[in-house]
Amino acid sequence: MTPISNNFNGNIDDLLNHCASVTDEQLDQALELEKAVDHVMEELNMTREEALQLIEEIHLMEVQKTVADLVEKGLLQIVGYDDAGNALYGPTQLGTDTMKQMNQN
Repeated sequence: MTPISNNFNGNIDDLLNHCASVTDEQLDQALELEKAVDHVMEELNMTREEALQLIEEIHLMEVQKTVADLVEKGLLQIVGYDDAGNALYGPTQLGTDTMKQMNQN
């Protein structure tokens, strides 16, 4: 499915199918993103593209912090590196056991 924040290209039937497939959660996320973009644009006097880029960078920083926290707690470990030299992560035995326990509850 095409993310709802992307421009839509297609015929009217495709558009109707696309709109019908959007979940409430996706719509809520898109609305929150739009609020965030508007706020950043207003507060920092940025263009829409600059605001989107800044928000994406912030999200990436949050993911990196979360991964570092999971590594520190012993739930994730580096299992290799991709062609660009970026670390690839996988669960440790503790991480696997923790996921199993969470799925049982």
